Amino acid sequence: MLMYFRVTTYGFDESRLEEALAKMDAAIRDDLKAIAGLQSIHGCRIGDGQAMIISSWDSEASVEAAQPKIEEIFGKMAEYMTSPPEVKGGNVFWAM
Repeated sequence: MLMYFRVTTYGFDESRLEEALAKMDAAIRDDLKAIAGLQSIHGCRIGDGQAMIISSWDSEASVEAAQPKIEEIFGKMAEYMTSPPEVKGGNVFWAM
């Protein structure tokens, strides 16, 4: 089973975290669920004002096809970000 993972790190405004989470549930959750090939998304706090999103996909091609929609969706969250996102991704070659 081919899978592709993306890891996105960014800074965010800690003082507005609850507001941002509420907006994510209300404004972008359904949009993300509708993206073909997207299997899961997990958001993690990795430090004060620092976060990481890990998303799993069925293929790199699905990520590439969805990129304009992803940018549109996360553009809705830009007001909470304090640094531009840094994205890395790759095909899974081992899993447990």
